[in-house]
Amino acid sequence: MFRNHQYSPEAAVRGKKPPAEAAPTVQSPTHTQPQFQRQQQPQTNTTTPPNSMPPRVHVSADDNDFDETILQHLREEGYDATYLPYDNGGKTYRDSLKHLADDLELGEDYAIIAYGDAAATCLEVLAKPQPHLAALIAYYPTSIANPAQKYPSQLEVLCHLSSTQAFAPAFPSYSYSGVDVGFAEHDLDAYNRVAASLAWSRTIGSLRKAFKLEPRVEKIWEDHLQLSWNVRDAAGTMATMVEDPYVNYVPTMTGGIGSKEVFLFYRDHFVPKNPPSLQMKLVSRTIGVDQVVDEMILSFKHTQETPWCLPEVPPTGKVVHIAIVNVVCIRGGKLFHEHIYWDQASVLVQVGLLDPKLVPDSFKSKGLQRLPVYGAETASKVLDPESQPTNDLISAWKDRPKGDPGALPNRPKKAVDES
Repeated sequence: MFRNHQYSPEAAVRGKKPPAEAAPTVQSPTHTQPQFQRQQQPQTNTTTPPNSMPPRVHVSADDNDFDETILQHLREEGYDATYLPYDNGGKTYRDSLKHLADDLELGEDYAIIAYGDAAATCLEVLAKPQPHLAALIAYYPTSIANPAQKYPSQLEVLCHLSSTQAFAPAFPSYSYSGVDVGFAEHDLDAYNRVAASLAWSRTIGSLRKAFKLEPRVEKIWEDHLQLSWNVRDAAGTMATMVEDPYVNYVPTMTGGIGSKEVFLFYRDHFVPKNPPSLQMKLVSRTIGVDQVVDEMILSFKHTQETPWCLPEVPPTGKVVHIAIVNVVCIRGGKLFHEHIYWDQASVLVQVGLLDPKLVPDSFKSKGLQRLPVYGAETASKVLDPESQPTNDLISAWKDRPKGDPGALPNRPKKAVDES
């Protein structure tokens, strides 16, 4: 059942988190708190015409107060975000929705992001064309008056639903499994970081499409890469990140959470500890709304301890080649988080810490002859798929009949309309 948004001091009883004390932050000399004013455009993930006003976004929900984190994140993205309380709805609220464009300047548009009861009302009232309304984004509306509703073609519509809501609207929508209503609001007990992050990316994508904004996330990521890997400047690297970043080198669980940990990690365990021989080769890059995914090959000679990859392992002098996938999220023109994945077994094989032939006796007795891992071959095969054999670890693949042509099944013939 959807929570009652009417404000009261007892909000915690119905699922609101108590206000958290502000955590101290450690900043580099050049890492300043992002500021937003309507008169000036902050650094963001998008490029907008010079001297243009920040696009307006009205956020509406049922309480008199609202999640300040969402409003701040919108401002960091370059939007002029204001809050419009639902205030029990009614004629006054409905009329206010129809007059949000009254003070817009020439050429300006606006968007609405609504939650709960406010979302239900907005989906109903704004079905008719509204001057300068570019986007309507609804989070877990308590009802959908007309699931088959068709909205104006120039209006970007998006609906985020909890899987507990049995709505199936005809307009664009996403359902998020395993979460409850309220999953996108940081100050509610129902908040779910993964679902909220995914919904946020889709929301930002809709806003950019509606306002015709060009993403610039690749340039932001390139600047961060240059400072952290090539220039090796810890303070400069922090200047490319938000105030509350986190970095996770997944196989070794190294990195940091928050500005202090991330800065200390870069300063003491990353920048000075990467071998001078380290080289990076980009294989592919996928650019999303607020994320960049890089596939790359890292090569180095293990001449010094390398904490992010081989923590506490003394130098072995071995040459290492690693296929790495790097997933980064950009928020408000700065790097928010970084997830780095690679095959750690491959690294351990290359430095001599893991021998594929050393199979535990309990598995030898069951016929296992070698561990299903490889070394540098894995990186080689990423660069050139034909450089290494395929399926060599699958005995049934090698034992298949010599004459088996491996032919694909016949494709079904395309239907022909004979009418």
